[in-house]
Amino acid sequence: VILGAAYLACFLVIHFPTFGEVTFFDIGQGDSFLVRSPYNRQITMIDTGGRVNFGGKKITGRSRAQRISINYLKSQGISHIDNLCLSHQDADHVGDVGDVLQGVHVKRLYVPLGMTQNPQFMKRIQPYIQHTQIVPVQAGQQIIGTPLNVVHPFKPGLGTNEDSMVLTGQMGGLRWLFTGDLDQAGEREILNHYPALRTDVLKLGHHGSKTSTNPEVVKQLQVKIGIISAGRNNRYGHPNQETLATLAANHVPAFNTQVNGMIRYRYTNHATGRWQTF
Repeated sequence: VILGAAYLACFLVIHFPTFGEVTFFDIGQGDSFLVRSPYNRQITMIDTGGRVNFGGKKITGRSRAQRISINYLKSQGISHIDNLCLSHQDADHVGDVGDVLQGVHVKRLYVPLGMTQNPQFMKRIQPYIQHTQIVPVQAGQQIIGTPLNVVHPFKPGLGTNEDSMVLTGQMGGLRWLFTGDLDQAGEREILNHYPALRTDVLKLGHHGSKTSTNPEVVKQLQVKIGIISAGRNNRYGHPNQETLATLAANHVPAFNTQVNGMIRYRYTNHATGRWQTF
């Protein structure tokens, strides 16, 4: 009886934790994030990461999704994903989508409006979506069962950087903004449509590239913390010094997966949480 009770207690603690989290996986050059509500009521993943294939060389070995993010999900008692949101079609954001769809059951797959018309992307996911609902979204829609709202795109596209799905929502006492690889013009367009939009935590667009993170947008959003998801010694020079200067000018401290590894914010239902890095 004692052993059974201990097992049941451990099972409940692992599978129904009282805290929620927003986690930025350390997957190298790319994006992959977990947004989980307390008691595992809703599990959402934003992007899957993936390796870019330079020079046509065949990519071999286990993916980072298999080695890192899926292993993390299972260690947290997570066996399914309610919502998998793909910001756009670039390989460093969706390259491992097949492994995620195979590794855990995904109920709904959200993509920017128009990306289902991209044959290259559809070929990537087609073998794995028999039991997954595909949901194209645009600004004004919500991710089912979550506090996440879509504020971009405003028109259909094929999934380029300029078509990136941008999500905002409040979790753990903080306002969050996930921007994919959206450029500065797209950032300004969002504020033209949502002039009252503010955020405490900004996931910097395009891994800290100077093509994103417009200084006036950062100022208007009143950003308190920046998150940079980029690979160590990456060939693009991300994050760009111009972007880091923008953060410094606006007194915005930043976490960076290059330096901090995995970045996690854990919170309870009614309280501000705490940051952890690994």
